[in-house]
Amino acid sequence: MATRGSALERVEIVIANRLEELARVTALLDGLAARRGLPPDAVADMNVVLDEVLANVLAHAYDDTRTHEIRVALAVYPGALQAEVEDDGRPFDPLAVAPPDRTSPLAEREIGGLGIHFVRSLLNDVAYQRVGDRNRLVLTKALGAGDGGPG
Repeated sequence: MATRGSALERVEIVIANRLEELARVTALLDGLAARRGLPPDAVADMNVVLDEVLANVLAHAYDDTRTHEIRVALAVYPGALQAEVEDDGRPFDPLAVAPPDRTSPLAEREIGGLGIHFVRSLLNDVAYQRVGDRNRLVLTKALGAGDGGPG
């Protein structure tokens, strides 16, 4: 689901690769949602997705203990809420991960993969690019007609 036209509003934040920074992203999204009158269910879904994606970046993207910058941009388009997460961690395309096996007994399933499946199920579109030495994940949630402010 590609967004069409210009963003009605766009905000951006750069956070460090520390767990306590995730609250700043939540606050940014909540502020944007309040200003634009976004539907609470769409905002809740995007909050869950951003928590999952950023937690995965913090847990798996870096091989060192240095501070890294993670850029999160949020935008409201007519009919869509979009988040872009960009990090300088090791290359990782979450869309290349096979869907998890949900048919085998729980004890026989491999660990992992459910977070990405969960992200895909809550959103309308997920796109990944490796741009230079950075991962860029674009996450799009459709909004109902009339959501997102004047358009």
